[in-house]
Amino acid sequence: MISICLLCNNCSMKGLILALLLLTPGAAIADRRSDFIAQSIEYGGGKKVIKNIARLNAYAVNQEKLDIYRAAHPRYHFPAKINDLKEKQAKQILNYFWDNYRFGDYKYDEIQEKVWDMMIHMSMADLEREINECIRKYYHFGKYYEGPDWAKKETPDFYAPFGSVSSVSLLNGMRPEQVPDFLLILNAVKY
Repeated sequence: MISICLLCNNCSMKGLILALLLLTPGAAIADRRSDFIAQSIEYGGGKKVIKNIARLNAYAVNQEKLDIYRAAHPRYHFPAKINDLKEKQAKQILNYFWDNYRFGDYKYDEIQEKVWDMMIHMSMADLEREINECIRKYYHFGKYYEGPDWAKKETPDFYAPFGSVSSVSLLNGMRPEQVPDFLLILNAVKY
């Protein structure tokens, strides 16, 4: 029926089909989320619990991320220990982090992919510190010193909570031709 309607010039189905085609970018974003989560789970060791630097990691979720999710959603009664995490629960946690830290709002795929990978492999505090440092370096935000002369402590004069509108806006704020420059800074982060 649809193929017949596509051939007809007077049919109102063309408008519906055009509207569906315009919605494709939204579907592509959803697929990107699904792809990132599926790849993270696949490369995260599956059900096998593996050592990830100083943390246990199952299905690309470490204990810290499980604890954050449990605190935000106690009604789901997720297991307290990473060893008891199931794949379906890990997917739910990763979807939470995707939404809560605005990964869907990233303008540049390369930056989105790198920051997602960093989020999977780093603690949230380390990730926030490193992303802020990368933004500070890229935009040439300075540092200032606080404390008495004998105990001066270097303090960044820039801070944006990771996943906040301001953090994502700064990650999206460069021109497309400047993305490789920012990726050089991101790629220098060891994790």
